[in-house]
This record gives sequence, C-alpha cells and structure tokens, in this order.
Amino acid sequence: MSYIKLSKRMQAVADLVDENSVADIGCDHAHVAMWLAENGVHRVIAMDVKQGPLDIAKSNIRANNMEDIISVRLSDGMEALGADEVECAIIAGMGGELITQILSRGIKKLEQGIHLILQPQSEIHKVRQFILQNGYIICTERMLIEDGKFYNIIKAVPMHEYKGAGTCREKYLPLDILYGRLLLAEKNPVLKTYLCTERDKLTALRNSLEEVYTETAIHRLKEINEELETIQEALKLFECSI
Repeated sequence: MSYIKLSKRMQAVADLVDENSVADIGCDHAHVAMWLAENGVHRVIAMDVKQGPLDIAKSNIRANNMEDIISVRLSDGMEALGADEVECAIIAGMGGELITQILSRGIKKLEQGIHLILQPQSEIHKVRQFILQNGYIICTERMLIEDGKFYNIIKAVPMHEYKGAGTCREKYLPLDILYGRLLLAEKNPVLKTYLCTERDKLTALRNSLEEVYTETAIHRLKEINEELETIQEALKLFECSI
C-alpha cells in the first residue's frame, strides 16, 4: 500500500516509470520522488532550480526516512545531473517551450540515451517535434482530464532501443505531431473529447467574429478556419462528423 498520494496527473507520470534510477527535474516538494522510492525505484535524484521547494523536499524526504534512496540537488534543468547517473528523467508541469529548452541544454544526456517522461502544460507539438528530431521515439502517450483541464504524458526512448509496433517508426504526419500518433491510432476517448471541445470553442469564436470587419478579425478568422479544418481531419479518424 502506498502512503504517498499523488494527483491524477502526477500519478499518470509516475506510472510510466519502469526504470530503477530516475531524475525528477523540477521536483517541487518531491512527492513524485517519494512515491517512486516507496514503489521500488532504487535511486531518485530530486532536482529543482529554486532552493525554497528543495528545502521542503528535503524535509519531506527526511520525514519519510527516504534519504538513502532520494538525493536532492539545486539544478537548472539537467545541469547538475552527471553522465549516466540515471536511466530516466521526468520533466513535468512546465510549458512545452521550457521543456524543449531544458532538453536542448541537456542534449549530451540525450546523446547518452536517457529515457524521458514528459508532461508539457502547453505547446505539446513542440515537445513531440523536438523528441523526434533528436533520435527519440514516443513509445507511450497518455491523455487525461483533471479538474476540467486536459493533460498529455509522453514517454520517449532512443530510437535504437525501441522494440514496439512498427507504426511508430514510420514518418510522422502533421496530425501526429499536433495530436499524438499513438492517441490517434487508438482513438483515445480523451483526445476525442479535447478535439470536440476545441471545435466548439473555435466555432463559437468564429461566429462572434464574422460580424467584425477589421483587418485583425479577418486575419483571425482565417486562422480559425484553418484550425477547424485540422480538427475536422483528426475527428474523421474517430468516425465523428464535424
């Protein structure tokens, strides 16, 4: 029985770990690190760029007698992570642009083949694109709703390690980058809900702009129509009309 309780989102992140050593980058108060330690991970490095959260993390780890498994480090991204120290890195709860920056600055860790579990809060397509452009393949992607918000969790491994279905090795199409090839292939119901929600929001926005004749409104209408066409293309894979 686990005594460390995680949110639905962070539990989905932790559930993707099957490695024995993990770095939690941006660990906050180390709840995920402690859950991993409690559930069989042999070594966890909890890292954060801010000293305040790390002090709380240290206190939490000490209170749960986990100092022999979890170490704590002040680190900007992967900066304080040594070569081949861990098998897997978690980066969760940050914007997609920031995640790609962290990965870019830690590119030597990627060259060493570290596994990645990523939970971007925004610009998920940028994260997928970066992964695929840097010798990785997305082996798992999950999507969930928590407190009315949609979240994606991605696990990626170096291409040469991947032993799954051949479809993941094929060339990625724009829809795969935007919405997730694996989610589309499995007709993920949460992704379908997301697409329908976005469709309805954009349709309402389009209707409100159709009576406005400013240059800005006309330009935005063009963008909205293009976005709706892309959503329609994705929804066709669910056999759902738009």
